Amino acid sequence: MPELPEVETVRLQLLHKILNKPIEKIKVFNQKTVANNANFSKKLIGKSFANIDRIGKLLIFSFKDEKDLFLLTHLKMTGQFFYVDQKEIVGGGHSSGVDDSKDLPNRHTRIAFYFTDGTSLFFNDMRMFGYMKIANLVEAEKAKARFGQEPIANDFDFQKFSERIKKKNTPIKATLLDQSLVAGLGNIYVDEALFLAGVLPNRKTSEVSEKEIKNIIKAGGKVMNKSITYGGTTFQHFLDIGGQTGNYTDFLKVFGKQNTPCPKCKTLIQKSRVAGRGTHFCPNCQK
Repeated sequence: MPELPEVETVRLQLLHKILNKPIEKIKVFNQKTVANNANFSKKLIGKSFANIDRIGKLLIFSFKDEKDLFLLTHLKMTGQFFYVDQKEIVGGGHSSGVDDSKDLPNRHTRIAFYFTDGTSLFFNDMRMFGYMKIANLVEAEKAKARFGQEPIANDFDFQKFSERIKKKNTPIKATLLDQSLVAGLGNIYVDEALFLAGVLPNRKTSEVSEKEIKNIIKAGGKVMNKSITYGGTTFQHFLDIGGQTGNYTDFLKVFGKQNTPCPKCKTLIQKSRVAGRGTHFCPNCQK
C-alpha cells in the first residue's frame, strides 16, 4: 500500500499537471470506485481542479469556483494515477506490473478524466479497493477529522498525543498504525521510526515513556520527510507521476533487512509479526 511519502509525491507531481484544466468528459468503468454514484460524471464535467490537498494517505481534490465540492480519493493497495499528454505517459501509486500504463484506458482503469486541452488522467486500480468519492464541504471536513496529526507537521502536539495513548495496552506499533491517532505512518515507516528511536515494536504503549513517544514521532517525521525527498519507497513497481521509481529503499535500516547485520551494532535484524504485520527490528538496539 502506498504510504504518506508515496501519496505526497503523487500529490506534488499532479499539481503541475492537472490544475485549471476544464474536464470535458469522464468515463466511469467501475461504479464501485465512485461509491455507485450515478451522477459522478454529471457533477464534475465542466469543472476544473483548483488544488490537491492531503491528510494522511487521503487525497482531497478541490475545484475552481466551487466552495462546496470536493473529490476524496484513496489509492488503497493498488491504486495508481496515470497522466497522459501527446508526449508522455507518466504515473504514480502502486501497480501490479510494468504494463499497467499501456493502452490506456486498459482493464485496470476504473475512471478516466479527459480535459479540454487533449490531456487525460486515468485512475487504475487492479484490486478495486481504492475510491473516488464526491463530497461537500461538511463531508470533506468530517473525513479530515477522522485523521490524527501527521509526524511531518512542524506543530505536532506531543503532549496531546501522549495523553491520548498513554493508557493503551496495545503494542506501540499497533498504536502508530492507527490513522485516527497519528496520520500517515504505515508499516515501513513505523518499523524505521521505532528503530531510530530505539523502541521495540511489541512493547505495550502504556509502558512507553513520554520522552520515547516524542522520539518516535520525531523519527517518523524524519524518515518520511527524507522519503518524500527521494520520491518514496519502491515496492511492487511504485512510480511517481514523473515515471520515476521511488528510491528511499537505499536508506532503509531495518525494513526488509531480516537476517542482515544491524547498521548500528551488527546484530542480525529479526522479523516477527506485530499487529498482524511483518515487523523488522534489532533485538539489541531496541528496548
